[in-house]
Amino acid sequence: MSAPGFFRIKKLTGSGIVLTASRHNKRAIQAEHGAGGHIDAARISLNTALHGPETPQAVAQRAKELKVAAGITGDRKRAVMALELVFSLPPKTSIDLAAYFRDCLSWAARTFGGIDNVLSADIHLDESAPHMHVLLLPLVGGRMKGSDLVGNRQRLQFLHTDFHSAVAGCYGLAKAPARLQGQAKEKTALAVVSTLRTTKDRVQESALWPILRDFIDRDPAPFAELLGIEVATPNPPKRRSMAEIFTSKGKGSNMPEKPIGFSTKQSPIGAQDTPKAETLSCVGVARKPAIAALLKPTAIASTQDDDRVVDRTDAEFTEWHDDCQSEPGALQ
Repeated sequence: MSAPGFFRIKKLTGSGIVLTASRHNKRAIQAEHGAGGHIDAARISLNTALHGPETPQAVAQRAKELKVAAGITGDRKRAVMALELVFSLPPKTSIDLAAYFRDCLSWAARTFGGIDNVLSADIHLDESAPHMHVLLLPLVGGRMKGSDLVGNRQRLQFLHTDFHSAVAGCYGLAKAPARLQGQAKEKTALAVVSTLRTTKDRVQESALWPILRDFIDRDPAPFAELLGIEVATPNPPKRRSMAEIFTSKGKGSNMPEKPIGFSTKQSPIGAQDTPKAETLSCVGVARKPAIAALLKPTAIASTQDDDRVVDRTDAEFTEWHDDCQSEPGALQ
């Protein structure tokens, strides 16, 4: 089984978030270089700025200049200030890193509004898996449209499919696994944590381990792929026969009946012959059998499968080119 090429996207909100993200990408936060961190300080010199200014301050200034040029003088509350894309490769890969990340950058530019929207692209080789951070200004038609560019689940599925078709697949990489649900998700997460403990992986000693563990629980498939663990297969939805469908009592059969002595609906105004529920006392002890039968919920056949597994590919994108002639993805 070939290794997958990962691609993830995140909406960045809040004042100063572009500067903060850029400081991390440019390795300007000294606290991240400590012995307990996941960054190998001795390898920071191997990192490369593939596109954009060299300093975090210049990246943030570039974002401001682009917005001013578009006539944007203020930011809406909770507005998406930037998008951050992460393209990652498996550790010890034999793929030409420079060529692969150039193609990733080209794809990101033509997908999210053009190369002018790319604030920075930084390749990191100081961690276990080589990856690239791309900061994008979601500026389209003179307006900030971060939420529209990311879109909904179908849009993300489209983006992941298109990225694999246009870039990752051309390098022989497998499509990133779908986000698991239910028991398959739980089993895979347990397998990942068990493997890390068995191999005494140092990541468990990191101060970031509680956060990383939370990511594993939420989406274990990428971690399983990187560790070479077989991803648990979701249980297929149960198929019911036509006889079971037509004889089903439906979900309404499990609903509790109305309290004894109370009618389920009122009679139309002026109706004289509409039967009414009768009781044996003023507080309502019982109804006449015939009336109770009339008020009993009707059974409805259900074709829905309550055990269905929803496949929410954590690519939450969908789109585009099938050819492999592109121009010159492990989250941390």
